[in-house]
Amino acid sequence: MLYIMLWISLSLAGAGLQAFGSAVSKKVLEIRDAKFLAGFVSYTLAGGIFLAAQYASAGSIWRGGLSVKFWWAIFLLGFVNFFGALFLYKALEYAELNYVMPFMTLTSLSLIIPPIFLLGEIPSPGSVFGMALIVLGALLINHSKRELTEDEEELRARNQKGLKYFFVTAVCFTVLPTFGKIAIQESSVLFASMLSHFMVGFCFLIVLVRTKEWGLLRNISSIQKRAFFAGVIVMGLIHFSENGSINLAMSQAPVAQVFAIKRLMPFFAFLIGFLYFKERDNLPKKIAATALMVAGAIATILL
Repeated sequence: MLYIMLWISLSLAGAGLQAFGSAVSKKVLEIRDAKFLAGFVSYTLAGGIFLAAQYASAGSIWRGGLSVKFWWAIFLLGFVNFFGALFLYKALEYAELNYVMPFMTLTSLSLIIPPIFLLGEIPSPGSVFGMALIVLGALLINHSKRELTEDEEELRARNQKGLKYFFVTAVCFTVLPTFGKIAIQESSVLFASMLSHFMVGFCFLIVLVRTKEWGLLRNISSIQKRAFFAGVIVMGLIHFSENGSINLAMSQAPVAQVFAIKRLMPFFAFLIGFLYFKERDNLPKKIAATALMVAGAIATILL
């Protein structure tokens, strides 16, 4: 029982931290849209903390006898995670947090739809029911019975623009758990987490050097600079805590069960958007749509 409670608690922590991390990222990028710099510093910081934890745990920062399977998994994990994070930052630049985050539940459809066409597998009635709830929630959150005001039209346009970027993030985050599970099984939680975060940070560094994005900070005040880097440091700490929690949970339980719990994340995002960002337009509709999509995601994975 204690074993079960541990990975459930870790999965819930990962869900809450993912929502909190997205909120911090949104706030940091409102100060200055330097997403490559923010990504490089935050992921490299998280990798450094994992490195220290790896050394403290194993007495070394390296592991011998790593398989080809591990290197393929860790390369794909870092590369895909980079694109997922980059497009998430872009989505948060435009969209409300409590509008876009429920669409993370769309990743659950990838567990059902590809096998239908590629393998001829027939989904269970529970999975079909879950898919229907997700689609219904997506339609509900975009539905409006009355003519919108000019401000509401502008907000809707920004949300839908952000959603286009978020779809790329959702696709990336669909395959990440599989790569992560393989990398962990072929090494360890700390070592796989360390390398994957350093790889994401390195990808951001390559783009950062090419764009010279740090120049964007010259035109803001010293107070804003301090706020920006303080926020980026918090982002790094959240990357460490969130991904460490989820990776540890995946080492103890099946990926499907861990991510069924992590799909509660939109509820945390809704609360943060409501309380901190004051995102209070169309609340009943957002609450109902979020509940439908989260319930659908859980049903799709578990039933």
